[in-house]
Amino acid sequence: MNFPPTYGLHAITKAFPYLVGWLSLIIGLPITTWAQTKSSFWRKLHPDSLTNRPLRFIPLPVLQSGPEIGLKGGLSLDYFFNAATIGAKRPHLRSRYWHRLDSASRQTRNSYVFVQGLYSTRRQLTLEGVWQTYGVGERYILRGRGGYLDFAEDYWGVGNQTVGERDYLVFTYQRWYVQHRMWRKIKGHLFAGFSYNYSDTRNLRSDNAVTFVQSEPGYQGSVISGIGPTLLADYRNNPFSPTRGWYAEWAMHIYRAGLGSQYRYTEHLLDLRRYWPLPGRHWLGAQALGHFTTGQVPLRELPRLGGPAMMRGFVQGRYRDQQLWSMQLEYRYTLGPLLKAAAFGAVGGVAPTLRQWQGNYTRYATGVGLRLLVNRPKEIYLRADLAFNSNGTTNLYLRMLDAF
Repeated sequence: MNFPPTYGLHAITKAFPYLVGWLSLIIGLPITTWAQTKSSFWRKLHPDSLTNRPLRFIPLPVLQSGPEIGLKGGLSLDYFFNAATIGAKRPHLRSRYWHRLDSASRQTRNSYVFVQGLYSTRRQLTLEGVWQTYGVGERYILRGRGGYLDFAEDYWGVGNQTVGERDYLVFTYQRWYVQHRMWRKIKGHLFAGFSYNYSDTRNLRSDNAVTFVQSEPGYQGSVISGIGPTLLADYRNNPFSPTRGWYAEWAMHIYRAGLGSQYRYTEHLLDLRRYWPLPGRHWLGAQALGHFTTGQVPLRELPRLGGPAMMRGFVQGRYRDQQLWSMQLEYRYTLGPLLKAAAFGAVGGVAPTLRQWQGNYTRYATGVGLRLLVNRPKEIYLRADLAFNSNGTTNLYLRMLDAF
């Protein structure tokens, strides 16, 4: 990685996001080099074996769909592992801390790391790495993603009074980014740590510069870099497809010039989830999200309503402003050992300030879907969702892993 030929604080702040990204990979990836395999070729490729294999990485095809991307495909190098299982099989790697763990605290949830390269029918290129790693005894948790995008995004304006459904603009940009969080256990399943967010959006432009909203901060591109505290309570029984328990996460980012940010603002992110296994073959999950900002937020970093996870049915960014809230419920019914049916609904909205919330600008989305089990031991599902929104549009999503 080449850094600008400058010195002092400026050089440090330019290099800081890259150092955080590489540190994340250095911590999260070496564990993937510990395992070897004696399985046959076909056994490796069996769905129930993919995430239990003691391999470094295995290439897997990826196919996704959604209104933001059209049809997207490519290759992913995936690795799933469990730090406690690896440590137990290699006594020489055990630390003093390992010997102090009791049998209960050795229950460590599964981790994953993957690197993927994808290209869409909208000519969008994605090159990124994603990681979520639980250390032995879950003393530490690392989560994040980083990479490069050459992207096209639909834009209707800022706020609730936007252009018509079919009158959107399409702007393109290139973006380098790193998002990383690190927590240390406080007690039980309570964690505290830090969160870092970096984004360098370049060459942001539209094919219709006359009507493009040039009064918005960062309409030609932006560099943001922010860090802050984060708290986590994770009582889910499974990080991939939870069926019981609850989850709460809060993170704060402070963006300042001293960290390399061109814009000065603060953001808070809140994520609350609850899961209920119901009698028989029924299941219910709920989630609430909040994304609140103060200061001068560049266009690309404004909270955006919609997407494949929350407010499905709305294109991500259909509504954007400095404050965002949303809630959703999802119900599932088990059809068989490999298949589940789902129904979901969500509400949400945006506003420039907390005092300017207006109930008549609340948006609604609902839909149905199917969940196909592709790995039984880890309970990993492929999901297909057909979603409808209060603006009268319909969208189809195909993704790996649950929405929340």
